[in-house]
Amino acid sequence: MEPKVAYLSSEFALDDALPIYAGGLGVLAADILYQAAESNFPLTGITVFYREGFFKQGIEPDGRQKSFYEQIDPQAAGLKDTESTIKVPLAGHEVSLKIWRKDVSFKGGNAVPLYLMDADIEENRSEDRKITDRLYERVWAPHIIDDLVLGVGSVRLARELKLPIQVWHINDDHGTLNILERLREQLSQGLSLQEAREKVKSETVFTTHTPVAGAESKFTRDEFFPLLTTLFSGINIDLEEIWQLGKREWQGQEVFSLTVFAMRHSRAVNAVSQKHFNVSKKLWEFISENVPTTYVTNAVYGPRWTPAESEKSVIKESAAAEIQKLSLDGKTFDPKSLVLAWCRRFAAYKQPNLLLTDEQRLLKILTNPEKPVYLLVAGKSHPEDPEGQEFVRRAIEFSRRTQVQNRFIYIPNYSLNSARPLLAASDVWLNTPKVGWEASGTSGMKAVFNQSLNVMTPDGWWPEGYNGKNGWVIEPEGDDYATPLYRIIEEEIIPTYYERQDKWREMIKEAQQTCGEKFDAKRMLGEYRQLYGI
Repeated sequence: MEPKVAYLSSEFALDDALPIYAGGLGVLAADILYQAAESNFPLTGITVFYREGFFKQGIEPDGRQKSFYEQIDPQAAGLKDTESTIKVPLAGHEVSLKIWRKDVSFKGGNAVPLYLMDADIEENRSEDRKITDRLYERVWAPHIIDDLVLGVGSVRLARELKLPIQVWHINDDHGTLNILERLREQLSQGLSLQEAREKVKSETVFTTHTPVAGAESKFTRDEFFPLLTTLFSGINIDLEEIWQLGKREWQGQEVFSLTVFAMRHSRAVNAVSQKHFNVSKKLWEFISENVPTTYVTNAVYGPRWTPAESEKSVIKESAAAEIQKLSLDGKTFDPKSLVLAWCRRFAAYKQPNLLLTDEQRLLKILTNPEKPVYLLVAGKSHPEDPEGQEFVRRAIEFSRRTQVQNRFIYIPNYSLNSARPLLAASDVWLNTPKVGWEASGTSGMKAVFNQSLNVMTPDGWWPEGYNGKNGWVIEPEGDDYATPLYRIIEEEIIPTYYERQDKWREMIKEAQQTCGEKFDAKRMLGEYRQLYGI
C-alpha cells in the first residue's frame, strides 16, 4: 500500500525502546499510526530519529530533578536501514540525513511505515552529526535547524523514496518548512508565486495543538534570512515576498511566524477540540484568512490502552506491584482503597501542585483511617523550566513527610511504560489546567478505557465528554481552582466510592458508553480523512 498522506510530527510515542516523545503530541501521533494501520489507510509518519530522544528524569537526594540522556539502539527500536540518504541545506553547506524506517502495527496486524531522519553519519561534520541528537533541547536561535531537518527533509525524503504523497498533514509548526520547500519546488518549475502558493495550499492540512504562545516558532530577520537565501539560491524571487507570507508583529518587533505561514498555506486548519477551536479563533484573529477553519477533537487508539483484564479490582492489584517497582521511595497503595492520579508534564498552566494549596486539608483527605485516599503523582519538567522543576521538588518533599505516610506516591520519569500501571491503578484521573490553556488532553480518554472517572476543569476535550453523570468538572471560583476541587473530592468522590459502589459502577458504565466510542481514534481518523479528501 503506497502512502498518500504524510503525517509530520516532531514526536511519535510508539514505545519506550524509541523514546522520541515528550508528551501528548507524540502519543497522539502514534495512536493515529496504529489506527491507520488497522483501517488499512494509506498514511505514513515522518519524523526525526533523535539518537538520545527526550531527556530522562532522575531525582537528587534532596528531591531536585536532574536530567540525563541515553543513546537509542536503532536495532532494538525496530528501525530498518533504507540505505537511502538525502541532503538538506544549512548556511554555507549541506547536511546528509540517513533514512530509517519502522513498520508500525498493533500486535502483528496491518502496518504503516514511519520514516525517521538521522544526521549522525560519518559523512557529516562532527558538529552537524549532533543536530538530531535530542528532542526539544535547543534554544530558539538554532531551533530553526531542527525545523529545517523535519520540514525540508520530509519533502526530500518523500522524493528520494518516491512516495506518492497527495496530502501533507503538518502537526504544530515544527514541520512548517515543508511548505517552504514545496513552494521552492514549484517556483523552480516556473510557476508564479501565487500559482505556487495555491498548489502547495491544495496539498496541506495544518493542525494547531496548543494555545500556549511559547510554542509558536518565531524568527527574526537575522535568524531567518540566511535560510531563505540558501534555500532559494538560483531562483528568481524577491525574498521579501516570502518574508511577508509569515510576517507578524511580536513584542514590538517584526518576526517570521511558522504558525502564521502554515495557516496561510493550508486548505484546512484545525484545532484539536471544540474549546480549543474557540480559543484559537481569538488567538489567530489577526490573520486575515479565516483560520482555524474547523476542529477535530483528539482521540486515542482504544486497543492500545485497554487492559486485558476486565475486572477493575484485579487490574488494581496487578498495578500495585508495578507501582511499587516504579515509585521513588518504593511505596505502593492498597488496591481496596480509593486512588486518585495526577500524571502529566509539570508545566505551570497544568497546575501540578494544585492539591498542595492547602496542605492540611489534603493531609486530612489522604489520611482518613476509615476512608483512606491515595494520590499517585507522575511527571517531569523540561530542563529549561525552573518553575516546573520547583513543582517537582515540592511534590517530592511533601510525599516524604512522616504524617503523609505512604498516601502520596511520586513516580519519576513518567513514560509510556509507567503510564499503563498508573492508568490501571487509578479510580479517579485528575486534570487541572487553567481554563483556556489545554488544547485537548488525551490521558483522561485513556482513563475511561481503564474504568477510571475523570475530574477536570472545563477545558480541552472534557466539555465534549462530560454530561453530569460520567465524572466531575472543576468550576473555578475566579482564580481559585483548589477549593472546588477539594469540595468535589470530599463531598462527592469519597462518599460515592466508599458508600455507594452501585452509583460508582453506574458512573463508570456511563463514562464508557458516552466517551469510549466518541474519543476513539476511529472517529478521529474518519474526520481527518474528510479533510484529506482521500
